[in-house]
Amino acid sequence: MNKIILTLAFIIGSFTISLAQKVNDKVQINSNGSWYPGKILKVNLEVKTYFVTYDGWGDSRNEWVTADRLKDSQKEVTSSPLTKFKVEVEYGMIPEPATIIEVGENKYHIQFDKKAFGDKWVAEGAIKKL
Repeated sequence: MNKIILTLAFIIGSFTISLAQKVNDKVQINSNGSWYPGKILKVNLEVKTYFVTYDGWGDSRNEWVTADRLKDSQKEVTSSPLTKFKVEVEYGMIPEPATIIEVGENKYHIQFDKKAFGDKWVAEGAIKKL
């Protein structure tokens, strides 16, 4: 009986470790309902948290996050009938017109109509259809 329990513990532990993100992995980071590209700088396996940096942002924005706020940036993004769909997304608390350019897993890559605002990944709840 003890051998079965030890074998199961080993299998489950191995599976969990194989799913863990690693230092320098490129990821998408959820911040307030929007997804941003970034990279893992440190991993704390004891409390299962990741110290991340956001691409294009200063070190003051680096933070510790849990695994539920990370998505693998290598996940395939699918095309959808929603691409090129006009929407409104808040930019600094002001709704701004944008276009969906890609659809990912529970997220949308949008391009603001005002090119200076750029593009970003957002959750479905952040989008208002026009």
